[in-house]
Amino acid sequence: MMVSKVVAFYGLMVAIVCLTTNLTHRQLAVQLFELRWTLSVHSLSVLDTYHQWVDLRDFAGHVLIIVNIASQCGLTRQQYAGLGQLLERYWWRGLRILNFPCNQFGQQMPELDGQQMVDHLRQVEAKIGHVFAKIEVNGPEAAPLYKLLTRNRSHMRSSEIEWNFVKFLVDGRGQVYGRYGATEEPSVLGSDIELLLGKGSQ
Repeated sequence: MMVSKVVAFYGLMVAIVCLTTNLTHRQLAVQLFELRWTLSVHSLSVLDTYHQWVDLRDFAGHVLIIVNIASQCGLTRQQYAGLGQLLERYWWRGLRILNFPCNQFGQQMPELDGQQMVDHLRQVEAKIGHVFAKIEVNGPEAAPLYKLLTRNRSHMRSSEIEWNFVKFLVDGRGQVYGRYGATEEPSVLGSDIELLLGKGSQ
């Protein structure tokens, strides 16, 4: 009788340990799942157009526009002009624009990284800020930055980037504030930029 009680006791203890372990693993999985939504843009590093690593934490405290650009898109001229106007207006207050060339949409960004990319922007007088290495923004090869941007819960759109010149506005803490479509003029971001810059100065 005593042996059976001991066996039953140990059986109960094993069951409790297994249950606790399963709960711990489940809780950890939930926490990791939630963490991916709150991960800051500042936690990542990206390559610039000359393939030098840049820590995005260097932009902490700045309001950012992150945009996938293309040189031969029907939207290029107006988007370059609008982005340049925003940068000129808000640079001194802390706005920075991070431009990521992307050739996924209609092969409309054929320029190579480096001097060819810089020459293209200089030729069209696109004073639009920092230029990074060409990336993919959709699919399994999408850049980690864009995987983060498109999984963020701050917008209700599809996670897929629909076209060139989709714009993300990021606050000084590296959190995505909003997403603006390819055809939306950069000037649409003005009031939101003002809001975030105002918060940063408080």
